[in-house]
Amino acid sequence: MAAAYAAVSSGAPPPLLPSRASPNTSDGRDSDVATPHADKILRRQRNTIAARKYRQKKVDRIDELEAMLKEMTRERDDLRIRLARQEAETEALKSIMRADAKK
Repeated sequence: MAAAYAAVSSGAPPPLLPSRASPNTSDGRDSDVATPHADKILRRQRNTIAARKYRQKKVDRIDELEAMLKEMTRERDDLRIRLARQEAETEALKSIMRADAKK
């Protein structure tokens, strides 16, 4: 079991396990006795792979969201600068109009 776990945790492909359709042993006993253990190992390996895949997908999504946040923050800052310039221009034009109105 430790060897199977080490192979799964190292990222190597899972080892081949005996199938359920294995022939009977020479003394006539059915080999399905070992199958539940093998099934448990196989399920564990699949679960480990699925969990690893889920965690990676979660990390990728967080990276994607952080990139979007960075882009939106930059865009917001650019818009704030643009707004400040527009407000300054508006105020300058208003003061020119007030000066012309006084003449």
